Amino acid sequence: MAGRSGSWPNPLDDPLAVAVGGLILVLLVRVGEVPLALGLLAGVIATLGLAALHARQRPRSRFERLHDQRLEAGIDTALARAVGLAEQARSLRQEALLRFTDPGQLEALGTVQHCCDRLGVLPERLRERRPLLDSGGGVLLPVENLAVRLAQEERALQQEAEGPLHQERRRLVEQLHRNLEAARLGMDEREARLLALATRLEAIDGGLRQLRRQIDRQWPSTEATAGVMAAAIEPLDEALDQIERLLDAGVS
Repeated sequence: MAGRSGSWPNPLDDPLAVAVGGLILVLLVRVGEVPLALGLLAGVIATLGLAALHARQRPRSRFERLHDQRLEAGIDTALARAVGLAEQARSLRQEALLRFTDPGQLEALGTVQHCCDRLGVLPERLRERRPLLDSGGGVLLPVENLAVRLAQEERALQQEAEGPLHQERRRLVEQLHRNLEAARLGMDEREARLLALATRLEAIDGGLRQLRRQIDRQWPSTEATAGVMAAAIEPLDEALDQIERLLDAGVS
């Protein structure tokens, strides 16, 4: 994937850039009497700069164009999926509003409404962050750095007492596991980000179906307590939280 847009070109693939760099080195050292170290540095900088300029001007290969088109289509599909999920959430919110009318169910209703409201704004949130979703093509995920960070977070997780911080660190460890696997598969930042987004949208789809079944099962009984609904909504909230972290920080 080294040839993708955004990666640093190999100057050895550009003989003209190497020749110009060598000429600058000779002129500076022999004619300008510049110290060899400075001449070498100037020659290397010139070679890299000219190679990068040629790489930007060089037409992309058919493979690169098709790859970019596939990823752009994947982002469009994710946006369309988010729109569909938002529509499901609005329908479910209305259904819960009609069903949960007992005073003892008002807290459960509020829990459902809050989750559905978050899902309702998800498409717009993704549109706002479209530049991030489009970025990172050709920038490979650092396998070694991810492996080191994962090991550190796993050790910290073992020492963390149960509680909200423990759950947050557990989610981070799971995310790092996914990123490390993506890095080992040779994915760049854009591919890994799109895969993470698609995975969480799939989790939201399954969570909505489960929530609808839970509402059907609990209504019209008074068993639809806030605790029951919160447990049913937890996977949805977790997926939405992960999407928010992804959109705020890109790939961890």
